[in-house]
Amino acid sequence: MTTNRIIAGALSLVLLALLAWLMIAGIGDLKTRVILAMGVTFGSLYTALGRLPDWMVNFSRGTITDDEDPANISPRVYLPIILGAILVAVLVGCVAWVIL
Repeated sequence: MTTNRIIAGALSLVLLALLAWLMIAGIGDLKTRVILAMGVTFGSLYTALGRLPDWMVNFSRGTITDDEDPANISPRVYLPIILGAILVAVLVGCVAWVIL
């Protein structure tokens, strides 16, 4: 298993935890829950298969491109940004929960 797949799996677990927290706490709207569920699904598929399935790439009409496309941003760039955004969201959520 490659480092990218391990990181994608870890991020999927974090997104799943955030989704579960939203559902249990009863906060957030439907759009937020759908986006988190899609993130969990895409991350899990990438972790399991090493790339997104062809049917998903075809269904998106090319807006989701294969990992081999040179136009894609390197995972070394976007994975730390995503992880940082998730950590900031968790921190803000925890601070808001403590304050309220």
